[in-house]
Amino acid sequence: MKINNPSPRGKSLEGDLRRVINDENFHDIALKCSDGKIIYGCKAILATRSDFFYSYIFTKSKNNNKFSFDDINSTAMKIILEFLYTSKVEEEKITVSNGIEAYYASIYFDLIDLQDLIIGFIKKFLMVGDDVGKKLLSECVEKFSLKVDNEISKILVDWVAKNKLEKTKIDSLSLEGLRYLLEKTFKAQIPFATPEFDIWQYALKKVTRKIVQNESLVEKILDEKSFSLCNSQEIKEIKIHLNTLIRYIDLKRMDAKEIDQHVAPFEIYSAKSISDGYRSISLDEGNEEGLGFIRGVPIFKWKIDRPEQTSRFLSSFFHVPNDGFTVTEQFNIQRSITGNLKFKGRGVYEWNILIENLCKTVYIGICNINDDLRKNDQGYHGWVLGSDGYAYHEGKWKRYDAKYKEGDKVTVHLDMKKKTCGFSINNNKKFIVSEWKNIPSQVYPVVSLGHGSKLRIEPINSSKI
Repeated sequence: MKINNPSPRGKSLEGDLRRVINDENFHDIALKCSDGKIIYGCKAILATRSDFFYSYIFTKSKNNNKFSFDDINSTAMKIILEFLYTSKVEEEKITVSNGIEAYYASIYFDLIDLQDLIIGFIKKFLMVGDDVGKKLLSECVEKFSLKVDNEISKILVDWVAKNKLEKTKIDSLSLEGLRYLLEKTFKAQIPFATPEFDIWQYALKKVTRKIVQNESLVEKILDEKSFSLCNSQEIKEIKIHLNTLIRYIDLKRMDAKEIDQHVAPFEIYSAKSISDGYRSISLDEGNEEGLGFIRGVPIFKWKIDRPEQTSRFLSSFFHVPNDGFTVTEQFNIQRSITGNLKFKGRGVYEWNILIENLCKTVYIGICNINDDLRKNDQGYHGWVLGSDGYAYHEGKWKRYDAKYKEGDKVTVHLDMKKKTCGFSINNNKKFIVSEWKNIPSQVYPVVSLGHGSKLRIEPINSSKI
């Protein structure tokens, strides 16, 4: 048997031990994995390096050289052996495709250091794009079950929650993954990017698409707001799936028009639930703050693809990296960019903007959702606080006594019930801008910045919602 040696023996302990992995010249134990493949190992190394294997080899199954692991596949087992033999895992060995399997195996064999290593890799994977987190969360729930509650599941829930669920996109989030996400965030005060009504529409389309499997028919069903185009079996399956989700979708966070026109017609919620939703909204109108339209703490990303404006226009002026939370102006022109979340309803909302670089004047605040950002008559849009300490709106300004500079944190305080707005600088809360009396019922968060300025959205840890 020819062995390919990467380096002379005796030069590197790690290299020498890596050679031993799955080499039949050295094995005295066979590990049959869930995919039917057999991985070979050395008893002395495994038992010395792992309490699990020590117990398994010398206590539970003494004198047995063959073991079966129904929940560990061969890819994950190779990662386990590599870590036990060398205390490391080569970076290319852990991928998006096997990360959850490897993490499951690290828990199964109680290898805490390996768990930390895999978590580090998975955090890097998440930076590739929004869908990676959805894929990994779905695999996590499938592997561990809906009762999972470990470090990686928390990381994945937090990550997916911060990325808006878009009904127009086909993504990798499974129905079980969606249910887990909604259950874990139902009453949790963590950053969340999707309004409750949008969750309903996302869930409705995802379930209908799964059962009907005809995209044009799915669109027609949703347009007509009726399942009458489906056969009885399809309707039954759609309702079964939706009923497992709607217990974690709160009608009280929608407005009456949304319920009446887009929820009630599908007859998924009971008549009592719909009635209770209307009643709660009616009573909520009299509350001082009201219930927010979004669960948890609202979080948004910078939006360069507003449908009413070409993405080419906005993207040519701004650099927004993959995570979507940072924006930099690329040309020597004052331009405005909004977040991808409409603030509406009756809640009180707050968000932080960190000033990482500041060149000339920066403006932070809110704008009408119908504002045309291509118009730049005043260098800003909407109701904003300038870094010069003045509050601005439609060419009018007022001294606000709240200058901010590079390194500062600006917090926007928006009360959609009272239609008021104020600001804090580094947690020092200032007064409400009393002159702003015409704030509309739906607004975007907005910033205006010039060349070289760089701003970052930061989630708020607590909320008044």
